[in-house]
Amino acid sequence: MRRRFFADAVDGGTVPSRASVRGANAEHLTRVLRAQPGQQYELAHAGRAYLGAIERASRDEVQFAILEALPQSPPSPRLELAAALFKFDRFEWMLEKATELGIAALHPLVTRRTDPHLVEAAAKRRARWQTIVVEAAQQARRLDWPQLHACQPLDDFLARPFAGARRLLSEVPGAPALVVGREHPLLLLTGPEGGWTPEEISRAEGAGFASASLGPLILRCETAILAALARGARSQ
Repeated sequence: MRRRFFADAVDGGTVPSRASVRGANAEHLTRVLRAQPGQQYELAHAGRAYLGAIERASRDEVQFAILEALPQSPPSPRLELAAALFKFDRFEWMLEKATELGIAALHPLVTRRTDPHLVEAAAKRRARWQTIVVEAAQQARRLDWPQLHACQPLDDFLARPFAGARRLLSEVPGAPALVVGREHPLLLLTGPEGGWTPEEISRAEGAGFASASLGPLILRCETAILAALARGARSQ
């Protein structure tokens, strides 16, 4: 299977004839993959995929001739994740895997039990997180990468509109099992280490989020998120 890279630019209007890959991807193509004129790779840009042949290659830029547009799969239902911050090593691992599972957007959140030190450091991690999602999306052969929103307080996030199903992962006894349907976009809201406060659950439910459970076991933050997203990915 051919490797896929995100193109930084394409030329030629509705039927592109040229594309270029720059930066880290260009360096990877030339230094690691030993890119040479004539070699073929898949290129993704603006939600489309193309087959391209290398024309010129340097560490700064690899230029391609577009050979053909590749068939597109039907769009999948939209999965968005709103996750309270937790320890960065596990949060970043989750971010990589959630990208592979197809999330369309990530909203990092600050909740009552979020560690203040994580909040202070989150802004400095944004560029690193962007690199993680782009590389993971490329490895998974996606046509795009998740939109990465700025970290925000829970109440600010709850005020935003969303056209689809809203689910709050909860450990409250009696919460119904999480069921993900095919027919709706899904916005999944997950809490911090230590869980939600009763007041936060009440405010989320008032904003249209239905509490849902993954079962009787207490899961780590990243485990719960990926278990829930895997259900959504299987339903697509």
